[in-house]
Amino acid sequence: MSVDVTALSILRDVESPEGLPAFEVKSPKGVGRGFRSLFRTFEDASDVVAANVRWLIDFRAHLTPEDRSTLDASFLWPLELVESDGVAVGYLTGVVPARFEERVQTPHSGVVTVARTLDWLNNPAHARDVGASVIVEPDDIIVRSAYCAQIARATAFLHSRGVVFGDIGPLRVVTSDSPIDVVMIGSEFMHAAESPWRGPGVHSHGMTPPECVDEARVQDVGTDLFKLALIFRDVLGAAPAKASEISSLAGLVGRVDHRGIEMFERGLGSDPGARPSAVEWYAYLYSETIAHSAPPVIEMFGAVPEHGIRNQSIEFTWNVQGHRRLNLETPWGEVQELDISASRYRVTLKQSGQFRLIASNPSGTTERPSDIVYAFDPPAVRFVEVPELGGVAQAMTGLDSTVLSDRVVQGPEFNWLYGSFDAIASPELPPLLELPQFDSPGVPLHQIDWTALTSIINDTMRAADAEVRQGALGRGNIVDRAGLLVSRVRLRTDRVTSGLRRSRTRRSSSKRRSDES
Repeated sequence: MSVDVTALSILRDVESPEGLPAFEVKSPKGVGRGFRSLFRTFEDASDVVAANVRWLIDFRAHLTPEDRSTLDASFLWPLELVESDGVAVGYLTGVVPARFEERVQTPHSGVVTVARTLDWLNNPAHARDVGASVIVEPDDIIVRSAYCAQIARATAFLHSRGVVFGDIGPLRVVTSDSPIDVVMIGSEFMHAAESPWRGPGVHSHGMTPPECVDEARVQDVGTDLFKLALIFRDVLGAAPAKASEISSLAGLVGRVDHRGIEMFERGLGSDPGARPSAVEWYAYLYSETIAHSAPPVIEMFGAVPEHGIRNQSIEFTWNVQGHRRLNLETPWGEVQELDISASRYRVTLKQSGQFRLIASNPSGTTERPSDIVYAFDPPAVRFVEVPELGGVAQAMTGLDSTVLSDRVVQGPEFNWLYGSFDAIASPELPPLLELPQFDSPGVPLHQIDWTALTSIINDTMRAADAEVRQGALGRGNIVDRAGLLVSRVRLRTDRVTSGLRRSRTRRSSSKRRSDES
């Protein structure tokens, strides 16, 4: 069934948001539920577009009464084709309800009635300049989230029934504030999700998905979801100044929580399969509006691990719902203001104690303390081990060269050390000034028992080393031990000298007796 254009009674021209010709007409008998309808003409009256509109009309006719009522409340859906001489030239749809319209003052036409499109929400300064009755301030994230939730709900209704909207854009959505509601227009570009789109590639300015940049005529659920993310980004954040910033999330920082940032990252990505569904968007946005009607909920807050070295950084993580401000209070009295889009923060640990996370919104404030976080001082390394001096061969270093190479050096690249240690392994004894008889020409030094003398020195050094390890008392006995060393050396020397003298005396006596005989 179709309606001939000559049977239409035009009441007035309508300023359509997207600039396409539209007329308000008396509703033909059996079309719609009101006395007025909107006649929208095709921009491209091709057979593909006309066939698609016929499919949309049949789709509505086969819905249940409840679903049909929801469809009519959320979309300007095609009701009948309009033909001229048997050729489709447009279609009839419902009119935009008055609560979605604005009466504004224009320079040339005076006061006119126009649809309140989504771009008014994105540009409150323009809405204020033209005297709009509904102005949503940029910081009113709750109301803006409610509008986005309604858009997601309408899109989810279509997707769940196998329909792609197609040309989602700011001029394709009109809004109302009493109650907060939306109607999506431009239905001629909707089509069955199971069938590839064969019509012209239609994308509102700045809304082209990555998979369509090469003039590809992709129009599916994935492209719908990308455009949804763009619309929500512009409503909740700040619209990019340049087309090259289409995927920028800078305008959302400090306005959307961490969960929302993650959803936008997926929604504006190049992988259609990773984009959040319309149902996911609706669940998130609706939960945000509900969450702000009560104080925030802090589901988790703490540091892992719950200890650290003093003056080093430690990381806190949290999960908070419904907050517009977030602060971290430290045990030493500092208060850090946190980004509501973040979910983690690093802080320099100055002392042990409990940290406190404070979340607030217009409905109230919620606090949650952490478990006690312990701050430890870094370990101080002090050398307390006294090395064994051992024998005279090790007296120059205090360590045996073999032990040092095995336990400390442990590498062939330090082989040059061995030569240095070996060079002092058998040192020459210095002159002993307190024993002048050693320098006496009458005492042949080569006859002194150096092995016994070295043994005496070694024994004394070991005893002194043991006493040093015993503390202050041992250190006080070093002087006594040194005196004992000198005494024992003198005794040994006296014995050697006396033996030599007796030997010399015996030889002299034998010689005299030999001469007398």
